[in-house]
Parts: sequence; C-alpha cells; structure tokens
Amino acid sequence: MDTEPEKVDDIFEKLLRQAVTKTVTSVLDEDLYWDEDIITRLMNYERRARQEELSSQTLQVIQSGKRLLGK
Repeated sequence: MDTEPEKVDDIFEKLLRQAVTKTVTSVLDEDLYWDEDIITRLMNYERRARQEELSSQTLQVIQSGKRLLGK
C-alpha cells in the first residue's frame, strides 16, 4: 500500500501541537508555578499561526491551551 509522505508543514504543525499540549498538561498535571511567559508564548504562537495560515486544528490546540491556563 502506497502512502504519501507527510508534508513538511504537516510535520511542523504536528510538532507544534504536541509541544503546546505537553507544556500545558505539564503545568496542569504537576501544579507547577508558571508565569505569564507561557501565556505570552501561546499568544505569540496563535498570532503566528494565523499569519502563516496554519490549520484550524493547530489554532484550536493553542486556543484550548490558553483557555485551560485561564486566558
């Protein structure tokens, strides 16, 4: 069965979604102190994702992370 290799954009978005998810869940699971830097980074990721016209799935992961952290 032939499968088409993932496009570089798809791989990047997958890695970005994983990084955002891992960061947010680490903060929530470990009840770690976190500062506004995490929120600022998520806001920057969201802005850049919109500029680069990334997928709605990627935007949703970023927005969900912000919501979970209270922003």
